[in-house]
Amino acid sequence: MNNPIKIFNEIFDSYIKYINSGLPFYREEYSQERNALIKEAGTICQPPIIELVPKYHEKATLAEFCANEGVSTELNDFVNAGLFYNDKQQKRRLYDHQYEALKEAYLNRKHIVVTTGTGSGKTECFLLPVIADLITESKKWGKTRTRAMRTMILYPLNALAEDQMIRLRKALNSHKDNKTGSLDWLDEYRDGHRFYFGRYTGATPVSGIKDKAQGKLREEKKLLQSDWKAALEATKENNNAELLYYVPCMEADSVEMWDRFSMQENAPDIMITNYSMLNIMLMRNLEACIFSDTKKWLEENPSHIFHLVIDELHTYRGTAGTEVAYLLRILLDRLGLTPNSPQVQFLASSASLEENQQSIDFLSEFFGMKKDEFRKKFKIISNPPQHAVDKPSVFLPTDELAQYGSIYEEDDADADATLLQALKCHSFYELSTKVTIQQ
Repeated sequence: MNNPIKIFNEIFDSYIKYINSGLPFYREEYSQERNALIKEAGTICQPPIIELVPKYHEKATLAEFCANEGVSTELNDFVNAGLFYNDKQQKRRLYDHQYEALKEAYLNRKHIVVTTGTGSGKTECFLLPVIADLITESKKWGKTRTRAMRTMILYPLNALAEDQMIRLRKALNSHKDNKTGSLDWLDEYRDGHRFYFGRYTGATPVSGIKDKAQGKLREEKKLLQSDWKAALEATKENNNAELLYYVPCMEADSVEMWDRFSMQENAPDIMITNYSMLNIMLMRNLEACIFSDTKKWLEENPSHIFHLVIDELHTYRGTAGTEVAYLLRILLDRLGLTPNSPQVQFLASSASLEENQQSIDFLSEFFGMKKDEFRKKFKIISNPPQHAVDKPSVFLPTDELAQYGSIYEEDDADADATLLQALKCHSFYELSTKVTIQQ
């Protein structure tokens, strides 16, 4: 298990080294005196706070969801080959809100806004319905298929988009030695078809016109191939396949579209971007085919659904939120859709949005819905109500924790064993821990 005190001390020591190297003293005693002042509580940070939070209730496995709701087991098989795959073959169970989100979005065709807390698996709440629709539609693909942007995931920050890429690589672009990865599943059950994805932001290579940027494109490809080679070597050295998902896969059958030109010519099924880049894309001709091909795909069949995923929805407030709301209306109009169209589905998440009239007003105005129709078409999925606790119902193992604090610097293994034993002996063992460091 991770040692929160050790992590805090490592970060704290890194700050001290940074200060000493950036602002060195000629005399060592001056540095020692400054370090002593820095180490006083509250100088550059507060001590770590370890917060015990209730564990989210696990309702069912994905296989049980499929059985309960009459959904094809192909969804369970594909997700467990990629997104939910783990080496220990432990069955991942859906939290209550994940179960509800998948049911409401995929089966009941409602727009959803998930407002559960940080670390509650909100990403799976929109990834699972998106994957479910891809699995369903791909059953009808023949030797050829229509390329279109079936899902757009909108993030306010590029850093959040990068984290999403790790999830998508694992979910859609995995090979396993025992032929149980997501690509292996598609080879066996979808005649080798692929679910393509790509990140289209300012950091995506290469800007400009393709004919004039071939040299730069080759340079970027070499760098990415070097990163991929390093990831393969690190995976072998550490026996950790997860390291492969931190860089774009450069194998011949990779489904990640890492450059702009590939996505301009053939739209990815899932595109990750931000509102600034979307605004630029809608104004120029370089990306016109992405929207026109998607519009044609929507016109092919009324069952085709365009998913618009909005993460960190609470950040789009005020003037900036109004601008993004109008930008989304332009996007839908470009695709031949309206906010009330049955062929568009909004999937949003926010950790700080409460279900009240103010939130309903905000959501209906942001997405362009009439307020009297909002409750019919939208489902707000929040944390389950918690029972009020007048006084603590658990007690802290102070003796064991004191022992843990006294030995963690000498022997991490013994310290972790001591802490684990302390937790096992007390009623809060089933609670998960969250560490926050106040700046």
